[in-house]
Amino acid sequence: MLGNTMLRWSDPALLRRFLPRIVSGEYVFAQGFSEPGAGSDLASLSLRAEPHGDQWVLNGQKPWSSGAHKANWTFVLARTNPDAPAHRGISMLLVPLDQPGIDIRPIRNLTGEADFNEIFFDNATTELGLVVGEIDRGWTVAMTLLGFERGATALKAPIRFRNELDRLIELVRERGLHRDPDIRHRIAWCHLQVEQLRCHGLRTAATLIAGEEPGPAAAFKLLWSEYHQRATELAVDVLGLDALTPTGWPSPNWFHTDDPGAPNSSASWTSVYLNARAGTIYAGSSQIQRGIVGELVLGLPKEPRPASPAAR
Repeated sequence: MLGNTMLRWSDPALLRRFLPRIVSGEYVFAQGFSEPGAGSDLASLSLRAEPHGDQWVLNGQKPWSSGAHKANWTFVLARTNPDAPAHRGISMLLVPLDQPGIDIRPIRNLTGEADFNEIFFDNATTELGLVVGEIDRGWTVAMTLLGFERGATALKAPIRFRNELDRLIELVRERGLHRDPDIRHRIAWCHLQVEQLRCHGLRTAATLIAGEEPGPAAAFKLLWSEYHQRATELAVDVLGLDALTPTGWPSPNWFHTDDPGAPNSSASWTSVYLNARAGTIYAGSSQIQRGIVGELVLGLPKEPRPASPAAR
């Protein structure tokens, strides 16, 4: 995500410094976008970055940062001009995590694992020149990055979901439920959704091959996140009481499916089921995705905002 975005927005000197180290794994980046009170409403972020000499000084908080406890850098959206409108005055900064001004606190989830983290910035610093794109123009840069993120997901996710659905069909056969009309109906629905996702992936691939940016991927995010919840619910229903006492290896992934070739164990399915609950929240909730589809794809008017208490 970051490398492709930097190719679009960064000067050659910054590319020479960072891209080789990103490719080699020397620099591992975590994403620092969402904040308390500014999750799906990303423009409401309040992390402050103020210039001081040849450095930015950062103060604020970034929760829900995936893998931050294993990273040594983060790319953050910070408010660099508090007097500008919400979508302006934001910059994307590259910040080293191994410094005294940063405190990383893992957040334990339903599975008992800690994949998300809170990052606290207390007079943390980074070099003044480590800005992706222009200062105060980070919103456009962020939209480019999110396009690459969802574009990459659109390419690989349909393959993983097809592999997972094949495992689910195998599980249904193992449990002798392949003649159950309700199970067959639900499997057929899953098949249709995976085929839709495959078509989205092919369209995204064609867009990238043509040298174009993927653009809004809200419909794809909406489809896969809601599909995956229902598919894993079906798996848990097929497992029955065995889902209450999981055995075998759980999935090592917090995102999407278990690995291809994973055993059809109850621990694998139940851990993926629990992780899928977050799919309609992270990376923009389903409600936000529907708003994007309506406004940016279908050209519908914006949702009316509720009147302020003073105006009622």
